[in-house]
Amino acid sequence: MPRWICTRPLMALAQAVKYAANNGDSRTVQHAADLIFELGLVIGDDPDSDDVQIPVGVLDKTAQALEHVAAHIETSGWSLCPCGEDHGQDHLDAKVPERLRSDAELARKMRAKADG
Repeated sequence: MPRWICTRPLMALAQAVKYAANNGDSRTVQHAADLIFELGLVIGDDPDSDDVQIPVGVLDKTAQALEHVAAHIETSGWSLCPCGEDHGQDHLDAKVPERLRSDAELARKMRAKADG
């Protein structure tokens, strides 16, 4: 796939790490950080190539991790702000699940394309 497409799930996973870390979910932090590392390896593998090969398992796990964090934002009240005070963060937090799900869908489409 084109290298530039890989940046979307990479950035989404970084956002997922921030949410999970700020809300005490160390397991999700570790899992998403591992996926960031794996995507980073693939993206940086051959910098002269415009295309990259991402293992389909990484794409599946990326979609699952993004959906997991989106669900926690909606159902568990996860916020990017760890202090618990009202900074108007609710407005931003409310937009994030849709974006994470959009990036999860992109990962699923990338996977389907890889399957041919």
